[in-house]
Amino acid sequence: MLKKSIVTGLAVMLLCLLCAGVALAKEVVVMNGTNFEIHGLGLSPSEADDWGDDLLGDDILKPGEGLRINIKGDANNWDLAAVDDEGAQIEFKNLDLRKVSKVTLQSDGTATLE
Repeated sequence: MLKKSIVTGLAVMLLCLLCAGVALAKEVVVMNGTNFEIHGLGLSPSEADDWGDDLLGDDILKPGEGLRINIKGDANNWDLAAVDDEGAQIEFKNLDLRKVSKVTLQSDGTATLE
């Protein structure tokens, strides 16, 4: 009986670990709800010191357009940075993207999470 309980407990722990691993990667749509074209888009965990690679590359995200991005990592909160054609940057800080499928960036530096 004790062996069965241990095996059951281990199976439950393994299942929890597998589910946690799946939750670390997700797709989110970033919508440009601003009144300007976004020429650069950075994403990083809130506790990170740099933005990493530009998610747009050579593309431009026009107002009303969206971009699907893949988020990988175990951070709870993420920061996004949008850069316009003149190099001005707006940062969207501490976004909890765990239960979000769409983020709409606004010109005033706020973001709507859906």
